[in-house]
Amino acid sequence: MALTKEKQITLVGHSTINGTEVARFNAQIATDLTAQTTINTYIYNQELYRKNLKQVRDDSDEFRTYIRKQEDEAFSEVATETEE
Repeated sequence: MALTKEKQITLVGHSTINGTEVARFNAQIATDLTAQTTINTYIYNQELYRKNLKQVRDDSDEFRTYIRKQEDEAFSEVATETEE
């Protein structure tokens, strides 16, 4: 019998306009090859979202860049662990 390990990383981002949360971005990064990575966007205030569409989309793009950086780091850690 062997121990199997799985590491999941949870990331959360908030797009806020004038102190009001307009959107939230969540990501679950799975480092296990059989698990799933998910990315979700939740819009909490449609009116502010539509009025500030560019800002919220810029925030979303920045969050996705952050996800990729975290994935790169996590995947390189996993590769190093499997080589040992």
